[in-house]
Amino acid sequence: MDDEGVSLYDRLPLEMLAGFYYHINKNIENGILTNAMYHEIDLIKQIATKKGISLTDLYNQGSLMK
Repeated sequence: MDDEGVSLYDRLPLEMLAGFYYHINKNIENGILTNAMYHEIDLIKQIATKKGISLTDLYNQGSLMK
């Protein structure tokens, strides 16, 4: 986070945030795990909550991205 407390994820369009969330979850589901992935998921969850979007909606929207 920078000095204003705004992370990179705060600045991303919702579509990109959804894509990151979906692909990180797919990697976790496929057994490709790193501690960083869990940290990234936590950050994305915080931003989704801040933006008022459910994780299910975020995941579904991300699944539509190519």
